[in-house]
Amino acid sequence: MISPSNYYKASDSIVQSMSDVGRNIKAVQDYAQEKGLKVFWRGQANHEWGLVSSLARRLAASGPVDDKTLCRVEDKLLEEATSWVQEISEAKYANPLAKLAYLQHHGVPTRLLDFTSSPWMAVFFATEAFDEIDGRVFAILVDDAAVLTATPADTPWRKYKTDEIKVYDAVSAGVSFPRLAAQSGVLALGRLPSTTPYRKAFDSVLDVERSLLAEEVRRILSIPFKLNPFDPTKGKACLPKRARTHVGLTFRIHVDKESVRRDLAGAGSGKKISPPNLKIAHKSVYPDIGGMVAHSKTLTGLDRGLLII
Repeated sequence: MISPSNYYKASDSIVQSMSDVGRNIKAVQDYAQEKGLKVFWRGQANHEWGLVSSLARRLAASGPVDDKTLCRVEDKLLEEATSWVQEISEAKYANPLAKLAYLQHHGVPTRLLDFTSSPWMAVFFATEAFDEIDGRVFAILVDDAAVLTATPADTPWRKYKTDEIKVYDAVSAGVSFPRLAAQSGVLALGRLPSTTPYRKAFDSVLDVERSLLAEEVRRILSIPFKLNPFDPTKGKACLPKRARTHVGLTFRIHVDKESVRRDLAGAGSGKKISPPNLKIAHKSVYPDIGGMVAHSKTLTGLDRGLLII
């Protein structure tokens, strides 16, 4: 079986320090500025995970996933939410995409993938858990037309081309939640990927690089993310000249996660590598009751039988 790591391998870049992280971010931002593109970022706490939405992942547990099945389950969830959740009857949730954003925010599996306009927020997500495992950051670079700042009617994403991705800026569209706003969050969506564009990965059993079947692609990606070789040492020339929007890239964070979190929070006496005016910690990233329940030191202590006063 081809793993996500097999697919990432040919295009991967590994950072070994916070300075490397900053260098990578700057290279991507410089490239985007020169090309007139917008950058959105995603952090995942395990570098071996695929770029897969919560709904696609749930469906994949029962077998191969296709667009028809994804849409049918999506319709069922939207129908159930409309009849069940009183808050979703508010006018701002009138359209299906706004409803999906609401469901995503409250932990219901959807096709949406959380991204952020803040690279350092993505670094936080890549390092907030699983301290013994490297994290991973993804970036997607798109033109202005791919960014949805108003909520579309109906379900237009079901008719997108199989290589098309849109980024829904729900906050700008008036569909906001404290957590989404605090995280500078956006939501990426599209149809399931296919074999176009051509994707290859290293097959460790055959000891050869080979093309991927559609089913293999969909176990790794749930949107048609186009991964490009990334060389941050080349600055604004960090991506191939042949790269066409949307442009996707990834890098692995092989840095002690606790030290990254400390730097992002502005804690400790060492030199801060992330922007000096930036402070990212659980309290600011999850400014709601759910965040307190999950990350309060007092509650965590009580769960472990410790009284912190």
